[in-house]
Amino acid sequence: MRLSLPDASPLTLLSHHAAITREAALVVADLHLGKAPVLREKGLPLPKSHTRQNLNRLFELLVQNNIRHLIIAGDFLHGTASRTPTVHDAVRDFLDALSIPVTLVLGNHDRKNLPLPEDWPMEIVESLELEGWHVVHDPTDAPPHRPSISAHWHPVLRLQDGKRTSLRLPCYWLKGQRLILPSFGSFTGGQRIQPKETDRVFAPVDGQVYELPATMWSVNRS
Repeated sequence: MRLSLPDASPLTLLSHHAAITREAALVVADLHLGKAPVLREKGLPLPKSHTRQNLNRLFELLVQNNIRHLIIAGDFLHGTASRTPTVHDAVRDFLDALSIPVTLVLGNHDRKNLPLPEDWPMEIVESLELEGWHVVHDPTDAPPHRPSISAHWHPVLRLQDGKRTSLRLPCYWLKGQRLILPSFGSFTGGQRIQPKETDRVFAPVDGQVYELPATMWSVNRS
């Protein structure tokens, strides 16, 4: 799915919860690496390979799309309790395998993990100017009247598909000129959104990204 706004590079929205710019930069957000170990301590039977699985998915996207720059729009890590040796080594191996620059735009969870390990080669910034887009983690910190890419909310749209059942779709939410990305990581959860009729919503379905007409979600506000 191609998204164009005035004064900014067009974006390709992928079904993998990532966006690609015209100059081959890939933007993802909300990996929350290390969240699975925290949840396992609480008794949830989650796979121990969760971190590497997420990083492997990301690595495949970078290779398949010939990406020149990786931008993580916040919440790369989940929390201080999740910085285990396994997570540390998985991230180091991932970054060592790359031959492109990596920029982390700080999210609220990332700030709890500073400073990051010295053997993780990445640039760390508060925000980033990227081909006409202002990249920042929290949508409330994005300028309202110019194109921006943010995350943080893990947007999910609920669509009624029966009398007592509904679908929950992770989605891209274009709120004015602010594009809010779906979370990339597994086990991140999602926040149900209630867009205005002037907003635009794009949902990954069966390997493609489709724009959902307002008529689909305006009847699902209850």
